[in-house]
Amino acid sequence: MVNQRRIIKKLPALLCDGATSQRKFYNEFMRYRWRLMQLRKHNPQRFSSLTVELVAVLEKIDKELQEQNH
Repeated sequence: MVNQRRIIKKLPALLCDGATSQRKFYNEFMRYRWRLMQLRKHNPQRFSSLTVELVAVLEKIDKELQEQNH
């Protein structure tokens, strides 16, 4: 089961290329976070549809991994 709220919270860190503990990547993290919140604020339908697509893909991956373990 994939938690959509957790994905939204972790998404800016996943989009960064490095460790967010370094200043350069922390700034990039904050920029992604701000952009995502602006998308959520100004275009909520698009943000919602993109997160639903992302959750669907992650659930497919989770399902495949569960099937491989059994």
